[in-house]
Amino acid sequence: EHIRSILGDVSPVAPELVDPNLDEAQFNDEPWIEPPINIDYGTNVRVGSDVFINRNCTILDTCLVTIGSRTLFGPNVSLYSGTHPLNPAVRNGTAGPELGNEIRIEEDCWIGGNVTVLPGVRIGRGATVGAGSVVVKDVEPFTVVAGNPAKLLRKIETSLDSNQEADTSKDASSDAHSGAEDLMAKATTAMSLEDESSE
Repeated sequence: EHIRSILGDVSPVAPELVDPNLDEAQFNDEPWIEPPINIDYGTNVRVGSDVFINRNCTILDTCLVTIGSRTLFGPNVSLYSGTHPLNPAVRNGTAGPELGNEIRIEEDCWIGGNVTVLPGVRIGRGATVGAGSVVVKDVEPFTVVAGNPAKLLRKIETSLDSNQEADTSKDASSDAHSGAEDLMAKATTAMSLEDESSE
């Protein structure tokens, strides 16, 4: 309950039930976080439902860090929303300014082990980031990226992507239209042949 007071979470904690299975089921949609976890401030982190964060996660939340529902983290994931000036005279050790930019990880993502995400990055819905990657720029939804820096490997085909459904139905509609045109052409040819044979 102490963490809820720090985060300003006023939602009530579920009462403990006698049946351990029913008691556990109350928390099915809660985030599952394996310790240890290291968070800079904690007040700039938003975690959706049914999220799994594996051990040794580090979150520097100088700016807002959002982790969408049903997202999975491998071990040793690092999210760094904080940064410092490049000019060493301005950076000035611990006396200089700390800068940053929001990190947003959308719903249904899979972030592999030892992935590092840098400030200002948005990882789109349903994306997969391969183990050991360093993500320095935005990742498109429903794609697989990997490497240092992370690069696009392929698109993920899924029914969750409404754009793919639109493309599929458009292709099906186009195929149906094309098929109807072929059928009409064949029917017209057949009718012409019948007319010629009856003359």
